[in-house]
Amino acid sequence: MNERPFENYSSAFLALLPSKIKVVVIGGGRAAYIKSRTFALKGCRVCVLSPEFIGEFDGIKDNIDMIKGKYQRKYIEDAHIVVIATGDKKLNGVIGRHCSQLCKIYLDASEPQRGNCIVPCQRNTENISLGINTRNVGISPITSVFIAEKAVGYLRNYDDFVKFTSKMRNSIENEDIRKKIMRFVCTEDFYFFYKEGKSSEIIKMFFG
Repeated sequence: MNERPFENYSSAFLALLPSKIKVVVIGGGRAAYIKSRTFALKGCRVCVLSPEFIGEFDGIKDNIDMIKGKYQRKYIEDAHIVVIATGDKKLNGVIGRHCSQLCKIYLDASEPQRGNCIVPCQRNTENISLGINTRNVGISPITSVFIAEKAVGYLRNYDDFVKFTSKMRNSIENEDIRKKIMRFVCTEDFYFFYKEGKSSEIIKMFFG
């Protein structure tokens, strides 16, 4: 498997539509529990495969199916994402090769550089979602959490504005007019008037 240190990578984010995503987690320990819980709480369909499971799994029944057994390639064939989280390094390598052969998106919880994805720290406001991870200097989950909390605190100032602009966009049927208005309102100048309660007046002034 061709591996490079993480400092040579540049992340490319995708936003999943979780109800359409099946995640298979191989392992029943702490790392498997954390990843299973993360994907299940986001609404993904999660299947966890392991000969045994820690007790924490009993508390996350929603969106999770648990299979007690040993790994076989057939378990990952219909998965969109595979999480490798066993304590067996040799088995992890076998699963990783299978994932590569099947063109799966997969992550290795014990050795992240062996997978082809990582899970960023995600935070949400009412109308905004963001994902944060560190780059160029390696993975630092605790740092990502710290920065994500700072970022989401700032973005909450724009939460109502995002709701306002989204409703406006959805109410305009003509595509050309919609683009002109959205380019106009998504600016610092218009945001100033929005905060002053003058948004409707400004839009009428320029667009009738």
